[in-house]
Parts: sequence; C-alpha cells; structure tokens
Amino acid sequence: MKARTWVETVGVGRRSAEPDGLELLLEMSCREAKVADALSRLAAATGRLATVFESQGIPASDRRTRALNVDPWHGRSGELLGHLARRATLVRLRELDQVGRLLIAAGDLGDGLQISQLHWTSSRAPEYRVEARQLAVRDALARASQMAGAAGLVPGQVVRLEELQDSGGFTVHRGQRFLAASAGPAQLELEPGELEYTVQVRLRCRLRQADSGAPGRRRRRGPAPPGRR
Repeated sequence: MKARTWVETVGVGRRSAEPDGLELLLEMSCREAKVADALSRLAAATGRLATVFESQGIPASDRRTRALNVDPWHGRSGELLGHLARRATLVRLRELDQVGRLLIAAGDLGDGLQISQLHWTSSRAPEYRVEARQLAVRDALARASQMAGAAGLVPGQVVRLEELQDSGGFTVHRGQRFLAASAGPAQLELEPGELEYTVQVRLRCRLRQADSGAPGRRRRRGPAPPGRR
C-alpha cells in the first residue's frame, strides 16, 4: 500500500465585533369576517406603520416586505369565524439609538403589531469576514505543520484550499447593555453583546522529508575529504 504523501487539516478563524446596526421584523395583523375587510384594515394599519417609519427618518430603501398572508380564522370547535390578514416588514436601522424611539412610536398602533425578529448587524461585516478567513487559513497551516512535525516531516506545496462555511455574524452576549430610549417615561434596555464572524477552511498540502530541501533541486555535495578525489 502506497504511503500517503499529503496531510489535510481544517482551520477555523473567528473575528468579534460590536454591532452598529439592527434589523427588526415588524408584523401587522387584522381579523375580519370577510377577506376583503381584513385586507382593507391591514392596508390602513400598514399605512400608519409607514408613517411611523417616515417620522423616524427610516428611508424606503431600508424597508422591505417579507411576507403577506391571509389565513382562515377558526374557533375552538373548528367553526370558521373569519380571516386573518398579516404583513411582515423588515426594517434596517443604521443607528442603535433609533430602536427605542421606533418601538415606542409603533406601540401606538395597537395590539395588531408584533416583533418577530431582532438581528444585530455591523456595517464593517465584509472586512471582518476577510479577517476571519485569513485567520482560518493560518490556523489550517499551523495544524498541518504540527501534524507533519509529529511524523518527522514538513509541509510542502498547498494543493487544495476550500472554504467550508460562509462567514456569518452571530450574536455572542457579553453582558453589555444599551439604553435604547431615553425620552419619555418608557425606557428600553437592549443587550447587543458582540457579533462573531466565523469561517472554516479545508487545506491539503504535500509532505516531504525535513532534510530533503526544496522540491526539484539537487543537494550540493561538500568538498571531498583530504586524500580523496
């Protein structure tokens, strides 16, 4: 059986960062006996929500409709009572101090408003992903060197390198707190914590003897001992 002449390792790179933005998924819902009436009320409610967005300085480019549903509304015994119309809007906030003001203003819209998603973001995410990727490659190379050294070998040419996991931002809570609203009687404390961008790479490189020199080059012979030619 031919001995394996390469080593393969997996490297992990992580980059932590403080978030400077937030995405909220706001959902408006209305119940009515008829579909047309439920949609009409929903249109009016989402129109008021759009007015709140405008009053808080959130441009239309930072708002996107994520879902629009109309479902039957049944009672406990299964009888049809009407229909439930729902619309979900994803809102991107580029300043953290917007969060409290927006939620307090939107709270006046009534019980039909729900917040179903909260996702912290960073405007520097692309460069953090690059740093995490570089750290992952370095980690894979270090692991390859350690494994080769344990066998009395050294890593040589890299013949394969691939990314196993796309970079993503995950919230890691560190106990930090953020005062989202300071005006009025209502104050809202949020804990953004830290974002962690993680990348995994797989690396394969050739192995060679520690004293074999560079591939493709012949070792030079030293001078012959005295008395020999």
